[in-house]
Amino acid sequence: RQVLSSVTPAATQPTLVFRNSPAFLPLIKGSWIGRRHRGVCVALCEKKPPSHLHQLTMAAFESLEALYVTATTAEESADRSAAAKELAEGIAAAGPTTVVKMKLPEKIVASLKDLKSVAAREGAVLVVHALHTALAHHAEPYVLLVLPDVIERFDDKVKNVAAAVEACLMAFFQSVNPYAAATLLPHLFAGMATISWKTKVGTLKLLGVLAHAAPTQIGQLLPEIVPKVTENMWDTKPEVKAAAKASLGECCTVIHNPDVQPLVPTLISANANPKENTQALDALMGTTFVSQVDRPTLAIIVPVLGRGLRDRDVQTKRKCCVVVDNMCKLVCDARDVEPFVDKLLPELKRVEEEVPIPEIRAYGAKAKATLVKAIKDGGGKVPEHLE
Repeated sequence: RQVLSSVTPAATQPTLVFRNSPAFLPLIKGSWIGRRHRGVCVALCEKKPPSHLHQLTMAAFESLEALYVTATTAEESADRSAAAKELAEGIAAAGPTTVVKMKLPEKIVASLKDLKSVAAREGAVLVVHALHTALAHHAEPYVLLVLPDVIERFDDKVKNVAAAVEACLMAFFQSVNPYAAATLLPHLFAGMATISWKTKVGTLKLLGVLAHAAPTQIGQLLPEIVPKVTENMWDTKPEVKAAAKASLGECCTVIHNPDVQPLVPTLISANANPKENTQALDALMGTTFVSQVDRPTLAIIVPVLGRGLRDRDVQTKRKCCVVVDNMCKLVCDARDVEPFVDKLLPELKRVEEEVPIPEIRAYGAKAKATLVKAIKDGGGKVPEHLE
């Protein structure tokens, strides 16, 4: 399948697995692909690699090594930037695998951890930025190797280094492959959990940028994002609170449910300030749900409902049960509601069994039955002890 896909008109080069690999020839000659497409297989296995895959000469390799040294030791920032740019262009000409041959990720990490040298730290960040500019998506796997250490430099005491980090990572996240969103999130969450308020603010800004670079992926990941960002809304540092609120606002731009879109600012405020939870519930009570309720929509609503169901006030519990009942009737895919089963079903079961007022218990039973039906109709499973 790889061989056949590699010889389609859209492909510019054969599949790397078979290129210049005579050892594969006896294996694929006996396969059904080899019997039907012997000429193609022989051509692929005997094809010479493109010129950019040739090994670097020793002189060229040493030249690139010297450029990295200059980029991390030059006295002037402009000289470091020029050397980083020249290094990236040289690597682009020689091929992305040169990054590995030079052991560049290890060198960059070592430079970023050199707390005694400003030139080393700033130069390493400039090299990462230049590599991403020169190699585009080909640089992403290598940037991921050094990403935690680059994020850590948000808290650098030297402003030039911190500014270089922000410029580098903003450019990276603005153009990153959308399918890398799930891989990037753990690094951002780790930054949000640090002691440094500057690192928290930096990673929250990056999350907001990622929401626009990968809206579909962020929409599916919103159930994981909302609790992490909400924790930072309660931070003691005003800058972190403001950044968290702005970041969640950017993430919620992926919500396209027309019934809920007007309520998003109110729901974000309720997540930031639990005292506003009742106001958000009243807004939800006044909403007529007519559009399909999907995962991004549930991600911003469920935290408000969870707090309401845990509230001592029975009328607040009733409001939550009504909203759950109305909303879950429009859930078409069990996978959308699956991340919230543990947050809603146990609370609805408690309302059904423990609230002393029969009317409220009835509301709880009805809401639970609607949620269970939505899960089962979509092909999902409900734990027996919660049915």
